[in-house]
Amino acid sequence: MASYIFQNVIYCSLLLLTVSLSLLSVRLRPSAPPGKTNIPPSGQGKSMQIWTTASVLALVAASSAIAQEEQVYTLDEIVVSTVRGTETTIEESTASISVITEDTIEERASVNTQVGDLLGKTVPGFAVPTENLTDYGQTLRGRNFLTLIDGIPQTNTLNNDYRALNSIGLSAVEKIEVIRGTTAAYGFGGAGGLVNIITKSPKDGEQSSEVSFGLRFQEENVGDSLSYNFQATTAKKTGKYDYLLSFGTEQTGSSFGASGERRPPDSYGAQGGTDDISAYNLLLKAGVDLENNQRLEFSANLYDYEQDSDYAGVVGGGSIENNTGATPSRGNLNTKTPGNTNRSFSAKYINEDILGGTLDLQVYHNDRTTTFTRTEFLGFQYPQYETESQKTGARATFNTPLSGATNLVWGLDLIRDKTVVNPIDTPVATTPDMEMTGYAPFAQLTYDAGPLSVTGGLRYEVLDVDIADFVNSSSVAITGGEVKYREPLWNLSASYAVAPSVTVFGGYAETFQLGALSRALSDSTFATVDAIDGEGQRTESYELGLRGGNGAFDYSAAIFQSESNAGETYDANLNLVLAPERIRGIELTADYAINDQWAIGGTATFLEGEYDTDGDGSRDSDLGSDRIPPTKFTAYVNFAPNSWSNYRLDALHSGGRNPDSNQFTGLQTIESYTVLDASAQLDIGPGVLRIGINNLLDEDYVPVLMQSYSVQAYGYDDYYYVKAPGRSISASYTIRF
Repeated sequence: MASYIFQNVIYCSLLLLTVSLSLLSVRLRPSAPPGKTNIPPSGQGKSMQIWTTASVLALVAASSAIAQEEQVYTLDEIVVSTVRGTETTIEESTASISVITEDTIEERASVNTQVGDLLGKTVPGFAVPTENLTDYGQTLRGRNFLTLIDGIPQTNTLNNDYRALNSIGLSAVEKIEVIRGTTAAYGFGGAGGLVNIITKSPKDGEQSSEVSFGLRFQEENVGDSLSYNFQATTAKKTGKYDYLLSFGTEQTGSSFGASGERRPPDSYGAQGGTDDISAYNLLLKAGVDLENNQRLEFSANLYDYEQDSDYAGVVGGGSIENNTGATPSRGNLNTKTPGNTNRSFSAKYINEDILGGTLDLQVYHNDRTTTFTRTEFLGFQYPQYETESQKTGARATFNTPLSGATNLVWGLDLIRDKTVVNPIDTPVATTPDMEMTGYAPFAQLTYDAGPLSVTGGLRYEVLDVDIADFVNSSSVAITGGEVKYREPLWNLSASYAVAPSVTVFGGYAETFQLGALSRALSDSTFATVDAIDGEGQRTESYELGLRGGNGAFDYSAAIFQSESNAGETYDANLNLVLAPERIRGIELTADYAINDQWAIGGTATFLEGEYDTDGDGSRDSDLGSDRIPPTKFTAYVNFAPNSWSNYRLDALHSGGRNPDSNQFTGLQTIESYTVLDASAQLDIGPGVLRIGINNLLDEDYVPVLMQSYSVQAYGYDDYYYVKAPGRSISASYTIRF
């Protein structure tokens, strides 16, 4: 025990040395004169970064020297549950799947507090973090994706507010499953894939509770950047009853770039930021096991945030030429406090002995209101508005074994989605009220025998959208009407274990989504809704991959292509363009447990996308960088010297991109950047202490999304060229009892 204590004293000392040297690298920077960037003199900043990096390497070297005898370590087997009541391991899956486990979420929560940040830094094919509140710009394989929380759809299909990933606090999440690639098997939409967020559940045994408190700050301005969070959970599962109650709250301060400038609270236009936010999350779950293999479950998830900032005034001063980030001014342009309210309720009935199989029946309701900010840009004030979305639906899934190796999953999806856009600063909204009703019967047949697994199915979507009378953006009155969609969607995939450590998989899938229907209506040139093109956006995807491992080493590689008939793009004047498009890519992953203490791994993503500009059948222009992110690499080193401590270093590299594009977001060259995060987890006293450092080396960079909109030729960098947050330090302490 004494040796363990000695080891961890050394590890913690080296971690503190890393922090100290990192802080010193900032303190030694000279003050920047007005209008100039705060770049250290030649050699000074570089030497301090070398010292900071050296301290990290010293931590690795010392840990290696102290490590005891090496043992063979086996990576945990990961089970994917999806939302169809069936389970399979990743090794047996016929698609590309990533799973972020509870342990990983807890390890990374000290560094990444937003779901989108966590996915962008860990999941191949997922675009890099936007460093703000919006999902916009965080595509999955270059396309929008469907987000579910416990099977309840969060994505707004009628008027996407890009808040689906920010519908829940990370403290309430137990696991996140990501299906990478086109899928219609789990709900309406999903051109790029599916993100299924699974909330915490009670475990078998006596009552368990935990309380956690955390702080986060930046050394540039500790007072203004100070953020804190609190989370408490209690759960019990004994006999046939179980329940869980979880409450979390977060208060965030301002954020500052690596050069010390204050970042706008809305760091990407009116799409929302994560500064100066008051948020809370309440999760309630209850279940009861009935007789004859039956069960009832009930859940409620309530998530609210408001952004009340003293710096909600005019944003400006960004310059690519001078490498200065846009900053906010004091004041408040908003008529109404920006924010988001999200309410999700669900009731589930499970019968494990019906029609020779099982039934999983879920009824749900989701109510979301998003209040956007008011902005002033290039002398013009954009009015404030809010969107309201109400979804009510049901999903019945039967899992019926047909023989020893053949299984049929079949059922019905129902949905009613009503979306309203409420103007705040103008008398009339330019987007109409819409209500969608739909249903989709589905059937999926799976043959699984030994090394071969084959699955194929059909989903038939019937969608009717009622559109009210409205006045478009050109102040022209448009007569409402109904738009109907009827879409059969097929999928077929297979996997084959050619050797104990090698599995080949591949498949074909289709999906359908309404696309930019609300924008098309707002920009309409017709007099009646009946004249609108009801084609929608249909996506077809192909994939071929390889995965395997021997317990200590896991790997995967996949190549894919997706094509759509009416992809959503925007020309150089930000006019909506619906055109055929094609996206191709490669994804690589690797994880290696060197021994029972050391593990390393990483991912690589390569994407390219083109669209047809003139309808001649040739994809002749690159898609913009808000759709196709640059090449992405991630890597990690994890060290667990004993059962009560863990140390981790993560790296994210976003490459450069110079698209040949006619799109607005393809006009600007994207510069590369690399970000390191460090974290430590220690069992101390009755609880767990977690320390995290986000942007360890204080990298001065602009996220890809903001770069793509900072079109210098149009002067857009004045507003959109916003630096990412500089280094931040966080600490939390969790007590379980």
